[in-house]
Amino acid sequence: MGSDVERLEVENSHLFLNDEIINKYMDLITERSPNTVYAFNTFFYLALSDKGYSHVCRWTKKIDIFSKKKLFIPVHIEDHWCLVYVDLLQKSIQYYDSLRGRNFKCLKLILKYLMMEHVDKKGEEFHPSGWLLMNVKNCPQQLNSWDCGVFVCMFAEYLSRDAPLNFSQKNMRRFRKQILFEITKKKLRKPVLET
Repeated sequence: MGSDVERLEVENSHLFLNDEIINKYMDLITERSPNTVYAFNTFFYLALSDKGYSHVCRWTKKIDIFSKKKLFIPVHIEDHWCLVYVDLLQKSIQYYDSLRGRNFKCLKLILKYLMMEHVDKKGEEFHPSGWLLMNVKNCPQQLNSWDCGVFVCMFAEYLSRDAPLNFSQKNMRRFRKQILFEITKKKLRKPVLET
């Protein structure tokens, strides 16, 4: 992890975040709210899209994703990180892309995954009627080609605690320091306010 963490240091602020850093940060998000939040591994979406449900069905053997309120799925496509946010209470699957990309194929695949996972783990049909699939247009946007991973981490961190996405490119250097600090301390600084 040593050389991975160096990607977060100020003098390396032009470097992409890799899967190791994003996985560590997603783990912290899950650990902060284990009863309500689950963040998938960065390899999940690639395995699901390339090899299908049968390849990933065991990844949640010990996790009942349907008992959670929020799911986060980092998506890596062509050297760019995006985030899928599944809100199980509001019945929505949202795609956050800091370069304003759209990906209905991804949204449909995640809905199909939920349907198959429900049958496999719960033994009953999942009814997709009423579910909203949305490419989020008004999310913070990056102004360079290397901060997408930082945006993904912050999208998940903010959404996990119902905070407004009121950050921008100008916050990225500070967020890199924050991510480094939180990974090093193995704890997120901001708590989730219980309602």
